[in-house]
Amino acid sequence: MRLRVEPIDSFTGTFRVPASKPETQRAILASTLAEGRSRITNDLRCEETETMKRACRALGAEIVEHEGYLDITGTGGQFKDDGRTVIRSDGSGLVFRTMTALASVLPSPVVVTGDETLCKRVMSPLLDALRDLGADIESICREGNAPVVNWGGRLAGGVCRLPGDVSSQFITAILFAAPFAERPVEIEVAGRVHSMSYIEQTLHTLRQAGIDVTVSDDHRRYRVEPSLYRSQDVAVHEDYTSASYLLAAAALYPGRKVFTGVHGTSTQGESAIVPILERLGVRTAFDRGADTLTVDTPPDSMRGDFHIDATDCPNIVPTLAALGAYVDGTLRVTGARVTHFHKASRIEAMVGELSKAGVDIRPRYERGVCDGFEVRGRSTYPGGVEFSHWGDHRIFMSLFVAGLRMESANLYSGFEEVRLSFPAFFEEFAKADVVTSAVDGPDADPAPPGPRRAPAAVPVGGA
Repeated sequence: MRLRVEPIDSFTGTFRVPASKPETQRAILASTLAEGRSRITNDLRCEETETMKRACRALGAEIVEHEGYLDITGTGGQFKDDGRTVIRSDGSGLVFRTMTALASVLPSPVVVTGDETLCKRVMSPLLDALRDLGADIESICREGNAPVVNWGGRLAGGVCRLPGDVSSQFITAILFAAPFAERPVEIEVAGRVHSMSYIEQTLHTLRQAGIDVTVSDDHRRYRVEPSLYRSQDVAVHEDYTSASYLLAAAALYPGRKVFTGVHGTSTQGESAIVPILERLGVRTAFDRGADTLTVDTPPDSMRGDFHIDATDCPNIVPTLAALGAYVDGTLRVTGARVTHFHKASRIEAMVGELSKAGVDIRPRYERGVCDGFEVRGRSTYPGGVEFSHWGDHRIFMSLFVAGLRMESANLYSGFEEVRLSFPAFFEEFAKADVVTSAVDGPDADPAPPGPRRAPAAVPVGGA
């Protein structure tokens, strides 16, 4: 099954930005580890937060969903232990990595597994670091990959070492488990730390929960003392990765747009999308009293030559590629090597797919490693392309945005996977009269290139 998406001539309206997936996941996890009752308001309900809830229930947390908030009764570190625990992480790297680390302190063996995509992702640095801290872990099928069995029993503590340019989730996983170690845990990070904002989110969550954690100024040394999580009430803010798709579409069309559910203060690195748009000539204004962001796109925006360092905002790299396709000039993105280890190799995916549509985009290498891309944009493209999402929902959503300004409809795979992080994706784009239809069969083709015409398919989210 593929999705046919018609191009649009304008993008205006009022749009709702969803709550943050990483903030929701971290809040659920910290509440699970605490003693007592916590409340999480404005939590995101999507497949990957559901995966975290299911994993935390397997540890013994009681999680009750209400309209607009969660009530969680935590374990206080007294985890459920029936001797046959299997935690399914599906495609969530954060769930797999944090649960693998926490399983080290359970008294009985725990199997932690995931879907086919997750089982191909790099896990060996985390497994090696946990072994350095006294954990007893084995890969079940292929060394260094999921699934694993953690034989449990203890996390002794001490010093472990991790690379800084593969995944910040390795550091996050050990930070969440470290308070349960028998003695202090120190993490030493080799090289430049990528995705630092995600580690900052973890540190903020831990400190709010009463965990004694210190970090060096360069974020390359961490120390966690044995300590207890305390229950708390948490309000989740907006998700800037999800917002980036709506904001990118707003930048592609002249006029005013309003985004609600935006507090304007965030530790998320992907909040860089707002100043990036301003560099591209788009005007933005926060109203923190009303929790709104207004975006005004002048007709002469998106012109010039731009360089963006994506070291701390890797999840918007595919969005930047979609934007760059329409820059009147060049857009160069660097510092994105960590995206090679995401669900798909995201630079390779966006370069390959956008090239199908005639976009002049090329990968950039630093010391033999693909570190970014450079794109020379233009005002539009013929369209009529069948895009692959490479098994990554963020590739789909970025290509969806890129296709809106093309001459003709395109076909896309993977549209069902918006449920992983942005279930209301199609509903929000429907507010701008984006039109889609699901198509099936080998003869389903996008419209041939030609003049843009009035859409004829059902609205997004329609029957």
